[in-house]
Amino acid sequence: MASPLAGRRVLVADDERAVAAALARRLERDGAVVRMAHDGAAAERHLAEWSCDLLISDAVLPGRTGLELLEVASRLAEPPAVILMGADGEGAGAAESFARGADGWLRKPLDAECAAHEAAAQMEMRSLRRAVEGLVLGAPGPILVVLGEIVSAFEKADPFRAGYSARTARLAVALGGPLGLDGERLALAARVHDVGMLAVPVVEQHAEGQPGRTAQHLIRVHPTLGARWIERLGADRSVVAAVAAHHERHDGGGYPGGLAGEEIPPLARALGTAAAIAAMSLPRPWRAPRDAEAVVAQLEAGRLTQFGAGEADAAIAILREQPGLVG
Repeated sequence: MASPLAGRRVLVADDERAVAAALARRLERDGAVVRMAHDGAAAERHLAEWSCDLLISDAVLPGRTGLELLEVASRLAEPPAVILMGADGEGAGAAESFARGADGWLRKPLDAECAAHEAAAQMEMRSLRRAVEGLVLGAPGPILVVLGEIVSAFEKADPFRAGYSARTARLAVALGGPLGLDGERLALAARVHDVGMLAVPVVEQHAEGQPGRTAQHLIRVHPTLGARWIERLGADRSVVAAVAAHHERHDGGGYPGGLAGEEIPPLARALGTAAAIAAMSLPRPWRAPRDAEAVVAQLEAGRLTQFGAGEADAAIAILREQPGLVG
């Protein structure tokens, strides 16, 4: 199967020539056509003369910042996807970059494999956005199904996440019935709810102890990032809201918005419960997967703190009747 980068035109802008060359070689292995720029003026010339699909730029270049190049790229007739990269404390960080419209962020020192993973994800998203342009308004379902398959494909490369979104979808649909929610919307939201995690390097997702500052930020904003991506694909407002709020907690201690209780949309409460159960039932580097009995104990402990009473009670009843759902 061809890489999503095959035939894609990528501009790599970095004044560290060795870093740019190493990244270019890695992207070319996946079939990308790569040009390099080592200062802001050269990067601008390439953007003006060469219609690229993706710009990967350092946060600070001689003569230009990454945010300035992002602005230049956004004004093009066919703007490329933009991934910015930088060391902690150098130039604009991940938070400002995403707020200004960047599609991804990479931390330096750069890991070329992580960079290629992020670039491939962005090219998949670009293909889907173009496909959406041919759809009538209000018919994005097939596109989200395809996006869900993309998320599942990336999960397969990670032994600790393989099958996670599909399992979340099964659990979410099971919860939808007793909670009186639309099962189709729940299934769509579940399959794409963690698409924002494509921005977080796999090696940092499963690091024991505290992740680095940039990884912590990316993990906390991944619901917002994922919601923004699916909104661009025309997703239903309720699905967008569910993805944006699936890490909120009943007691207000969640993220990214600190919503509590009824402030959290019903679809998001069900999705968050299903996602938590799916995560508990998968292995992690520091623990074995939990069985249905252990998951029920966690749901009972988290009732009215992490989970709403209705969602916790419904999930407990389902798992006692169908323990195989976490298998």
